[in-house]
Parts: sequence; structure tokens; C-alpha cells
Amino acid sequence: MTTLQSRAASAYANVSLDSRASAAGGADLVILLIEGILDRIRLGKLAMQQRDVQTKLRHLNKALEILTEGLRAHLNIKSGGEIAANLDDLYAYCSVRLLHANLRNDASALDEVGELLAPLLDAWNSIRNGAPSGAAVEALVEVTRALRSSVPSVPSVQRLYGASAYSSYSSLRA
Repeated sequence: MTTLQSRAASAYANVSLDSRASAAGGADLVILLIEGILDRIRLGKLAMQQRDVQTKLRHLNKALEILTEGLRAHLNIKSGGEIAANLDDLYAYCSVRLLHANLRNDASALDEVGELLAPLLDAWNSIRNGAPSGAAVEALVEVTRALRSSVPSVPSVQRLYGASAYSSYSSLRA
């Protein structure tokens, strides 16, 4: 593929994604964002294996941007209750792990983030696919509780990565 063809394909992909995002409702948009993160993680991991530093940086930085600016920044902690609080902690932890993976070329950290986000994607898909609203919300509560309990606490992460590990993301809290 020539450079011009590559740029055209990239532009088409961006327009396609923008069109899908603007037509998407709440659950659909969250699903698109999580799928985008998982796709960027997959591409970043592939670039990591190929020792393509620039491509790895581009994909993992985009995954981090989607996570922090697309998902985490739009959580409403005040009115979102337990689900929002659990998601905030989960997203913060995933952000730290993406940074770690990027800095240390740690594919296992990328796998960990993917494994944490996959059940969340499944829960949002069940909501989109018409699960009864009460049951869907309860399932989302259970998934976020389970995910939150599977990640280390903020103090544990700060001991591992330094006191500022989560603080750089504190401005994103609603």
C-alpha cells in the first residue's frame, strides 16, 4: 500500500469511527470506546513484539487517551454511585498499567488491562442487547464490584509505582 493509499484508508477509518460514535447512544458509545482501547492494546502489543517503538507508542498512547479522556473523564462520580466509583478506580488502575506497559515493554500488563476490560465490555453489550434494565444494571454493579476487587488498592499501587501514580489522574474526577 502506498503512502497516499495508507493516508486515505486512515482518513476513511477515522470518518467511519466518527460516524459510528456520533450515531451511538450511551451504551453503544461506551462499547465503541472499550473496543477501541482493546484494539489499540492489541496493535500496541503487536508493535511491541516487532520492536516498532514508534507504532507501539502511538497505539498505547491512543489507548490511554481513550481510557482517560473518553471513559474516565466522563464518569459522574457524584450521581453515578457505586458503579462510577468502581469504574473510576478500575480506569485509574488500567491507566497506570498502560503507562507501565509502555515504559517497560511489558506485554503482560497489556494482557492484564485487556482481561480487566473484557468482562466490562460483555456487561455493556448485554445492556445494549436488551437485557431488562434492572437486571442489566445489577449485572453491571456486580461486574464492576468484581473488577474493582481484583485490582490493587490505591495505596498498593502508589507503593509499587510511587506516590504520584494516581495523582496525575485526579483532575479527571467529576
